[in-house]
Amino acid sequence: MQTPRISVIVPIYNVEKYLDRCLKSILNQTFEDYEVLMINDGSPDGSAAIAEEYKKKDSRFRLYTKENGGLSDARNYGLERAVGEYVAFIDSDDYIHKDYLYVMYHECVDNDADMSYCRYKYELFNTHIRFPIIISAAKEVMKTRDALNILIRDNYLQSYAWNKLYKRSLFMDNDIRYPKMYFEDIATSGRVLYHANKIAITDKYLYYYVRRVGSIMTTMDARKINDYMRSVLIVRNHIQEKGLYDEYKKSVRSMSRKMFLLNIYSIFRLHIITLDFRKLGYNLKVNRSAYKYLTSDSYISNSELLPDIPYKIHQPGRKKKEK
Repeated sequence: MQTPRISVIVPIYNVEKYLDRCLKSILNQTFEDYEVLMINDGSPDGSAAIAEEYKKKDSRFRLYTKENGGLSDARNYGLERAVGEYVAFIDSDDYIHKDYLYVMYHECVDNDADMSYCRYKYELFNTHIRFPIIISAAKEVMKTRDALNILIRDNYLQSYAWNKLYKRSLFMDNDIRYPKMYFEDIATSGRVLYHANKIAITDKYLYYYVRRVGSIMTTMDARKINDYMRSVLIVRNHIQEKGLYDEYKKSVRSMSRKMFLLNIYSIFRLHIITLDFRKLGYNLKVNRSAYKYLTSDSYISNSELLPDIPYKIHQPGRKKKEK
C-alpha cells in the first residue's frame, strides 16, 4: 500500500457515546490520502467494538489494543506506528469538519510550513450547540520565533495537541514524545513548534471540541494542579536550555501568572468541595512560591524529561474513620 500523506492518531478510552461521531467525521473527509490509527487504551466499555466496525468498513482504519497507559502513552504509541509524512491528533470525544485534513494539509504544503493550525468551536456537554472561540489567531504564516512567543502565553495560539497538523519528523527526528502527566500538551507543543520552520494558520473553524462533564479543568485535584505547575516548569526548562529566556521572558511570566491565578481558583474549589480547610493557607503559599520560582531570573534549568517541582499542593480531605 502506498504510504499515506497523513496519519491520524485517535486515542480511545471510555468514549462509546462519542466515538462513532468522531470516526465518521474522519471517514467522511474530502481529503482521502490518510491512515487512521485507533489506539484502544484498554477501554473497558464498548469503544473497541465500534472501532472494530470501522476497521472492517475501511482498510485505512487500523485498530491497536494496548494496556491502559493514559492519553500521552496512547499518542506516543500511535506516533511509533504512524507512517504518514504528517500527523494529526484527534481526541475520540471530539470531531472534525469534512475539509479538516484537506485544508490543514494544503496550508502546510502551499506555504512550505512544517505545521498548520485551525480555529475550533466548543460543544458543551454533547448538546450539539457549538460556540466559536473568538480569541484565536488570524489567517497568516508565522515564523517560529513569533509563533512560539504567542503559544507560550497561551493566547491566540493554544498548546492543544489537536487542531494542528505536524510534520511527523518534528517528533521523530527530535525525539519528542508526550510526557505521562496531566497538561502534557502544554509541556510538549512548544518543544515541537521550536523545531518547525514556520506555522501556517487558517481562520476556518474546522475542529469541534466537546466539553464533557469530568474534563481535567472541572475535576482539578492536587495531582492535576501539581502537573499544571510541572508543565510550566518544562516550558521554562526548554526555553532556558535553548538560551532564549531573555527573548521569551515576558511570555514565560505571562504563562506563569495565568497558572498562578487559575491555581488560586482550583485550590479554593478543591477545599470547598472536600470541606477541609486545614491546608488552605499552606496550598495558597505553595502556589505563590511556585510562581516566584518559575519566574525567577536566577532559575537553574532541570533537563529531566519529567522534572520534579520543589513546591507541591497538598490534597485536602478528611480520612474516614475506621469502624
